[in-house]
Amino acid sequence: MLEIGIVLATLALLGAGSLSLPVLSPELLLRVGFWAIVAGLAFGLPTGACYHVGLQRSLARVGRLPPRWWLHPTSHHRLLPAEDAPAVLAWCRAGALGCAVVFLGCTVAALGVWKLTGS
Repeated sequence: MLEIGIVLATLALLGAGSLSLPVLSPELLLRVGFWAIVAGLAFGLPTGACYHVGLQRSLARVGRLPPRWWLHPTSHHRLLPAEDAPAVLAWCRAGALGCAVVFLGCTVAALGVWKLTGS
């Protein structure tokens, strides 16, 4: 149910953003999108790295590190020791937030390109 809410909220935001297209210049949309991408990467990459390092260390410490764990790291959250889970999952959420900001920036930049090309 949460995922459906996220999708609906995203569609509502995109719809509201498309209504403001006549007011915003393509250059402004491109700049805002670019800087949102930069900010999302600057925040999301280090926090994502901290998450992966924390997950690996925690699972290895208790002997629960599966082979190729990095391919689907979130599927191994259930293996985390209770004392490590809050910290590791906080890094996971922070990295996901950075990723969401990057996606938002890509969407805004794409709207700028769309408006710039007149399509």
